Amino acid sequence: MNNDPVRILAHRIAQPGTVVTWLNHWSIQHADWRALAQVTCIGIDGTLLQLLLRRAGWDVGRTSADLVLPVFFREVLAPGSAVALIGAAPGVAETAATRIDAHRVRAWDGFGQLQQLRRDPEELRAFAPDVIVLGLGAGLQDEVAVELHREFPTAVICTAGGWIDQFSRKEQYFPAWIHRFRLGWAWRILHEPRRLLRRYTLDALTSLREHRTYVAALRRIGATPGPTCLEVSRPA
Repeated sequence: MNNDPVRILAHRIAQPGTVVTWLNHWSIQHADWRALAQVTCIGIDGTLLQLLLRRAGWDVGRTSADLVLPVFFREVLAPGSAVALIGAAPGVAETAATRIDAHRVRAWDGFGQLQQLRRDPEELRAFAPDVIVLGLGAGLQDEVAVELHREFPTAVICTAGGWIDQFSRKEQYFPAWIHRFRLGWAWRILHEPRRLLRRYTLDALTSLREHRTYVAALRRIGATPGPTCLEVSRPA
């Protein structure tokens, strides 16, 4: 594994009962802090938030679901494990599921099927997932993650934001050089300017102004810096 934070975290989250999520400079502004207090670890997805945490003395390696999860499925998770993909528009998660060929995969969309699972998780219980991946919106996916952790306490639960949608199209949405030069923000603005321009301009300025507030909130939920994620001391 060397010092690659992606592979280290892919192995780190393999322990049954782990709940892992990611934050960036935008999602931390919309965080469900009650839910975050109940996860196991919080990865840092985004150079800006990584730098802001470094100013507070928290030197955490940058990772992201789109980098960690393919490694986790390919190199870490035991073949034939049961993987539930939950999120994205109808039909998208089913397409993404076809790209994971070493495991048993079932998919539910992030709309009506998600609502049904939250009302009654019996269908998911019958599948008996070893891993649950949630590709939902910021805040909501953390709320659902802790709900499902109560129902499936030994499953590995990962939030993934837009990864399910991206993965349904290709294994790596970003070219390798984009990650190497930390240009994911520019790539996303180029491809989704109307939705994301504000996120990487005005919202970035907000995170610069309010970063001490976010660090204080992370401390309140018991987060402490580790080499690849913020470790959270969950209540017993």
